[in-house]
Amino acid sequence: MYTPSLLSLDEFPVGCLVTDARRRVLYSNQYMMEQYGHSPAALAGRELFDLFSKASQILCESFIVPALAREGQCEEIRLTMRSPSGQSLPVMVSAVHDDACQRCFWSIANAQRSEQLYVELKKTQQLLEQKVALLRSLSHADPLTGLPNRAALSKHLDHKIDRARPGSAGFALALIDLDGFKAINDRHGHETGDKALQQAARRLADTLRQQDLVARFGGDEFVVVLDGRFSRALDEPIWNRLTQRLAAPLLIDGVSLSLSASIGITFYPQSNTLEPDQLIRQADQAMYQAKLAGKNQVCLFDSDGEIVQKERHAALSGLDEALVAEQFRLFYQPKVNMRTGEVLGAEALIRWLHPEQGLLGPQAFLPVLSNTPSGIRLGRWVIMTALLQMQTWREQGLNLSVSINIDGYHLQHPQFLQELGTMLADVPEVPKANIELEVLETSAIEDAAQAAMIINACRALGLKVSLDDFGTGYSSLSQLRDLPVDTLKIDRSFVQNMLTRPGDLAILKGVIGFAGAFECGVIAEGVETLQHSQKLVALGCEAGQGYYIARPMPADEFPGWVERWTHSEFDQKYGTQAHGTQDN
Repeated sequence: MYTPSLLSLDEFPVGCLVTDARRRVLYSNQYMMEQYGHSPAALAGRELFDLFSKASQILCESFIVPALAREGQCEEIRLTMRSPSGQSLPVMVSAVHDDACQRCFWSIANAQRSEQLYVELKKTQQLLEQKVALLRSLSHADPLTGLPNRAALSKHLDHKIDRARPGSAGFALALIDLDGFKAINDRHGHETGDKALQQAARRLADTLRQQDLVARFGGDEFVVVLDGRFSRALDEPIWNRLTQRLAAPLLIDGVSLSLSASIGITFYPQSNTLEPDQLIRQADQAMYQAKLAGKNQVCLFDSDGEIVQKERHAALSGLDEALVAEQFRLFYQPKVNMRTGEVLGAEALIRWLHPEQGLLGPQAFLPVLSNTPSGIRLGRWVIMTALLQMQTWREQGLNLSVSINIDGYHLQHPQFLQELGTMLADVPEVPKANIELEVLETSAIEDAAQAAMIINACRALGLKVSLDDFGTGYSSLSQLRDLPVDTLKIDRSFVQNMLTRPGDLAILKGVIGFAGAFECGVIAEGVETLQHSQKLVALGCEAGQGYYIARPMPADEFPGWVERWTHSEFDQKYGTQAHGTQDN
């Protein structure tokens, strides 16, 4: 939208207007009111040529429009303008068109010239051209950082690609994404975030040579274009300088803040001629790999990686189609008290009933869904399906707790809590206390503060939350203290090896101790033998799940299993030993 403060028209000694690409008046100066009776408010939104007589409108279409399209400006032409009262006014009209902003600047002067008016018209023309040049430069600059914007980058790349030839030095293109910027924006506010972007932009500009270009691509992403021949190795000094400069602490309003950079790089010329957006996509793919490698990394684009990305996209499309075709199923694995035999509930576990490959476990398809919108869509399906199953079981007289696995990316989605509340409202008969969300430890601590906020909100709804695979991540005691979970779930790897590896047994004892210290429950997964059960009970962990107790099963088989377990199977598997203890 045109901003008067950017180009004040009241300084001109003649009538001046600004129109958009469709010749609708955006703004006019006070001279138009004083001399011709057209107030700025009345002109705003009007089609400019409607101000002129019918004959003058024909001249506008025949001469002014072609001249603007051809040369970007139109010299003075005599027209007849109508005042609001219908009076005919002879005027001289000229125009300058700004292609970049799609704005046109018009001057309208009395046709009865004096020598002084002629001087003023020349002055007006010069001022308009200066203002248009200013707007053209601003239209290619990012208003926050002052760097070239995406439009300027695209033009620059068009020029570079045209000049590059096979065998020439060419150029390197790097896409830079700031790690940790979202956390700064969320915790300290947008004003601080803007200052962080400005400092990062200055550091990039100061690090590069005069002939190189750095542009703000959008958000917290920048693109760097560097002339010259570069090796396809990551030991180039420039990449190290960029990562080091961006990783240095930022001091903003007395607060020290930290950022780092994930950088993806591609080179040109290549075997095929590419468009600017194709080059940027290559660098974006490499940057994504840098993120996956742990952030604060530099990765090079390669064609094999592009193939992997295409295969990943195809796999995601196949999973989306499988969801629409209702090929996914939830199986349920029982959780029991290994001392008393009480059925505590079940964990909902996803399976894919593939039309060709049969029943597939989660490892066959969940990794490709990590951190994707497709993964969130499947996560919504899992939650709703589990809730509806709980409602069905409740109608059958089976009132059980069910735990539902939540991907960390889904948990921290902005709409997660709102969508969860909507789904809970669809099953009002299901007790909230019977619903448990299982969150992976490693995903929860990726942003512990945000995870704690979401977990607290879930508990406020009446739900329970457990920390899954506990012991496999890097939680500190302070982080565990700040994550308000109800249950710690011991990872199966420690349970399976606790009878033969003293180190795993020590970790298991420590987790049980943590649970007691933080007043939360503890459950072990991966219970595969009677000996595992007995040892766990002796150590103070009575809740467990695993193949020794039962394998995951379809929902319609679960009520029958509960019946058998309660009346005979528990005694058959555990007997009187289940009520004893064993020295630890």
